[in-house]
Amino acid sequence: MTLRSITYWLVCSITAVIAAGAAEHNVAGTLSFTLPDNVARMVQTVPETNRGLLLFAGIMAMAFTYRQAWLSWKRSE
Repeated sequence: MTLRSITYWLVCSITAVIAAGAAEHNVAGTLSFTLPDNVARMVQTVPETNRGLLLFAGIMAMAFTYRQAWLSWKRSE
């Protein structure tokens, strides 16, 4: 592993941790809107801790995919 890849993963991990922490209910501002009753029954809620974990996993998955695409593109040149 090079210093560049270590730095890349470190920055992506820190960004994901900060974003996941900001997704917590007490930290993030709440939107003030209401859904009609028939739509509100169809929407499934996600607990706040799971929302942060899902956001963290999504950011890391995007970072992995971006890195794989970048490396593939650089090797094809």
